[in-house]
Amino acid sequence: MDITVPRPFVRKHGAAKIGATRAAGSRIRAMRLNTVAAVGLWATLWAGYNTGLWYINDPHFPADTLQLVHGLRAFAPLLGAWVALCLMLARIGQLSEWVLSRQWIISPLGLLLLYAIVGLASSAFVSVEPEDAMYWGGVYLSIVMVLLAIVPVEDPLLDLRRVMEFNWIVDSLLTLSLLGALPFLGKGVAAQMEGNPMNMRAYGGNYGETLGMASTRNTGFARYAAVAGIVALGRVWEGKPAKRLFWGALLLVSAYALVLSNGRTEILAFIVSAFVVLIPMKKRRAAFIVMGAAAAMLLGLVGFYDKFFRYITRSGHIDTNVVTMSGRTVTWEEGWKLFVQSPLWGFGFQADRYYLGQHLHNAYLHVFVQAGILGGGAILLALMIVWLLTIKYFFVRPPKDRSLVPPEIPGVLLFVTISSVTESTFAYFSAAWLLSAPIFPYVLALDRQTRRSHALDALQRNRELPLTRLRVRGRGPANLPGAAPPIPG
Repeated sequence: MDITVPRPFVRKHGAAKIGATRAAGSRIRAMRLNTVAAVGLWATLWAGYNTGLWYINDPHFPADTLQLVHGLRAFAPLLGAWVALCLMLARIGQLSEWVLSRQWIISPLGLLLLYAIVGLASSAFVSVEPEDAMYWGGVYLSIVMVLLAIVPVEDPLLDLRRVMEFNWIVDSLLTLSLLGALPFLGKGVAAQMEGNPMNMRAYGGNYGETLGMASTRNTGFARYAAVAGIVALGRVWEGKPAKRLFWGALLLVSAYALVLSNGRTEILAFIVSAFVVLIPMKKRRAAFIVMGAAAAMLLGLVGFYDKFFRYITRSGHIDTNVVTMSGRTVTWEEGWKLFVQSPLWGFGFQADRYYLGQHLHNAYLHVFVQAGILGGGAILLALMIVWLLTIKYFFVRPPKDRSLVPPEIPGVLLFVTISSVTESTFAYFSAAWLLSAPIFPYVLALDRQTRRSHALDALQRNRELPLTRLRVRGRGPANLPGAAPPIPG
């Protein structure tokens, strides 16, 4: 039997190289365009932070230029969602991107979308304040829409990485701005606290607005400082000396701001998250263990733990306020009673304000109150899946390219997961959710890329296997039928 080898396609010299270069250049330009669009759309979401319809509903609107700006900012996330929808509709004509979009919808991102849709429907048909509730449902949906507009490309990891880096910049600027503004905001910005090393709790006082916006609380200040510190802790070990110096300075400033804030949940969540950031660094793990043990002993000798207990309890003993988590457990009980009145689809966004008259301070219960079992169960399932993939790729089987698994990602995700016990974080449109939401599609994109890479490797091995078997049996290409016989002897 003879083997016929087809004649190769003849090209002009250099044509293949030019074609490949043009294709690569086209992909790079498209990737850069998608990156710019991703960061730009995410910026529209941040533009709507710390504002709301209360500016528009003011009968004297616009009373001044500042109120006009804040009133217009309230619609920035909705504008971002509209642009994101237009991008997704424009991709319908491109079959490959449309298929990718469908695949992303059938994923944990689709579960986030389901939570937003159910909560928005409850806001419209169940809530006692449908107009306001639908607005908050709309801005929450905007986050999901922007994410769905970013990911349906061949490799969205770079785009999502840039979005997260943009988040770290925004968070660091918020931390530094709030810390730097303390001397200029007067005595009302802080509350006296005996256990704090500075004898004060920043942003724990009672004061009005800052630049026409609602002022932050000490827990919000602590949240910004903790996330900035986690990111700095993950990056301070690598890079050029100038970069390491920058991240080291940011880590120290963030730690100082965190201590000054006295956000108790945030401090405890930061401590646990710091360990998670350091665990993947295998080369330094032994040094971390030795240094940690030595530091723990030294801190015990100087009486740090007694001081820390006094600091974290604000009184030096376990009192009723600590047991009830500043009254949160009472609010959770009321929230549970509200949930059982509409367990399937909830009462819409901001239901805790409308029905309980206060903030619920628990994301896990909050999602059920707002969107019932249908929506709340969907977002908690999405969180569970993302956590399983995070554990897999960041700790158990990390990829060979370690740049794909930056250590701050599991740290920030764990911080938000823990702080969600006493804050609503991912349950509604908030800074914590803006900071952590891109982690969801990033981990999913990492999983998709890893699976695709493994599938291509397996396909390549399957193609090479028949030739390998032939060579092993002594029937290599030189001994195939029709080939020249081997030389005797």
